[in-house]
Amino acid sequence: MASAAAVVALNVGGELFQTTTATLSRAGASSPLASLGPSSPSAPHFLDGDPLLFAQLLSFLRHGRLLAHPPPSAALLAEARHFALDGALLASLSPASAFAPLSLRPSALLPLTGRVAPSAVAVCPSPPHPASLVAAHGRVVTCFDAALSTRTSVLTPLPAVDSLLAVSPALALAGARDFPGVHLCRFSDEAPAAAAAVPKVLSWPGSPSATVLSMATTGAPSAPWLFASFESVRRNSSAMVAFDLNSFSPVAEIGRKEVFGADVEAAIPATKLGWLGEHNLLLAAGSHSSPGGVVGDIRLWDIRASATVPVWEVREKEDCFADVAASDTLSAIFKVGAASGEVFMADLRRLGNGGGIGLEPWVCIGNGQRAAAAASSRRKEGNGCKIECCCNWVFVARGADVEVWSQVELAPEAGGKKVMKRNWVGSGPSMEVGAGEEAIKEKAKIVSWAFGGSRMVLTRADQRSVEVWDSAPAAICANT
Repeated sequence: MASAAAVVALNVGGELFQTTTATLSRAGASSPLASLGPSSPSAPHFLDGDPLLFAQLLSFLRHGRLLAHPPPSAALLAEARHFALDGALLASLSPASAFAPLSLRPSALLPLTGRVAPSAVAVCPSPPHPASLVAAHGRVVTCFDAALSTRTSVLTPLPAVDSLLAVSPALALAGARDFPGVHLCRFSDEAPAAAAAVPKVLSWPGSPSATVLSMATTGAPSAPWLFASFESVRRNSSAMVAFDLNSFSPVAEIGRKEVFGADVEAAIPATKLGWLGEHNLLLAAGSHSSPGGVVGDIRLWDIRASATVPVWEVREKEDCFADVAASDTLSAIFKVGAASGEVFMADLRRLGNGGGIGLEPWVCIGNGQRAAAAASSRRKEGNGCKIECCCNWVFVARGADVEVWSQVELAPEAGGKKVMKRNWVGSGPSMEVGAGEEAIKEKAKIVSWAFGGSRMVLTRADQRSVEVWDSAPAAICANT
C-alpha cells in the first residue's frame, strides 16, 4: 500500500483524482505528470484537461494498456499528446509480446485513396517504435499510426513502388524497378535528424543502382544498417549495398555480379533479403525463369569476413523456391517449392562453410512424396506462394489463404525431437465478384504482407485497402 507521502491529488477540469508518484513516473521524463510531487486533496495540483479522457490515461499508466479495445479515439490521442503520453500509448497498442499466431483475426480494413491497388506493405519495427504500418499504392506511400486512426501520405517520384521498408513511424524507404536509388519518405519532422542532411535518394557511386529489388535492416540500435539489392537497367550487373542508417551513408558493396554473354544464370540478382541478427548473416536469394525451368541462388553472407565471397551458397534447380525466408530463433532457412508448393527447411547449424555449393540441405516438412512427384513432373503449384518468419513461427500464403508452421516437441518416448507442425489461420474476408444472382464470394490472392507487434498486415489483388489482422479477436471494421 502506498504511503501518504507518495499520494498525489490532481484537479483535472474540476474533478478530483488521486494516484501515486510511482504511477505518474511511468509517464516518462518528457511528460509533465512525472514531475508532480505528493499533494493533498485540499491542495491538489491543477491540470487543464478533460477529466473523462484523463481517467483513461491514468488507467493506462496503472495497467500499462488500455482496458477498452483499441484503437483509441482521436480525442484520447490528442489528450495523450497534451501530456506527452502519445508515444507510450501508441507503443502499447500492438506489443510483440501479445503476438499469438493462432489467434490472429481480421480486425481492421484500411481503405487507400486513388484507383491503384497497393503493391507493397511494411510494418515499423517494434520496439522501440510504435508498430505503425506503411503501404505503397502507385506513386503514393501512406503511413498509419499504431492506433490506425491517423494517416499521412507522401508522393514519390517513382512510377510504382515495388519494395518498401519502414524504419520508424516517421520514415520509410521505397524502391522501384528501373528507377535509380532508395527513396526516403518522411512522414513528419520527427524523422531521424540525419535524414534531413542527406539526399532524398540513397545510392552507391558506381554500383548498378537502377533497380531496387529488395531491402532489409539489421534492426540493431548500436549498428543499424540497411541492405538494398540493386540491378542495372540492362540487367547485366547486380549488387547489394549496405547503408548506415545513422548517417544514411553507403558502407559497403556486397556480392557484385556481372553477366558475360548469355550466361544470365551466373549473375542472378537477389530479390529477397533477410537479416539473421543472432548469426550476423545476410540472406540473399534470387531466381531466374527460362524455357528450361526455374533456377535460383540462395546465399548467406558474413560481411565482416568478406563482401565478395558468401559463407554458404546453394543453387536451386529441381524444385526451385517460390519464396524463401530465414528464422533467427529457429536457426533455419525455409522455402516454398515453386513446383510442389511444399515447405522445406534447412538447418543453419548443418550448413557447410567455405562458399562452395553445399550438399542438398533441404528437408521437406510437408508432404515429401508429393514434393518429389511435383518436381519430377515440373509442375508450378507453388507459383505465387509467399513465406515469412516471425519469432518462432513460419507463415505461408497460398493464394488467399494463410497457414502457420510451429515447432513442437515430441513426447520423451519418441526421443524428445522437435518437429514442425502445420496449422491453419484462415483467409479472412471475401470479395464479391459479379452482380445479382450471379454474384459469388471470392477470396482475393495475397500479394504482399508484413509482421510487427501483435499484427499481421496484408494486401490482396485488385483491392484498394490494407487488411489488418490482430492477435486480439475483433469484428472487422472499415477505418475511414
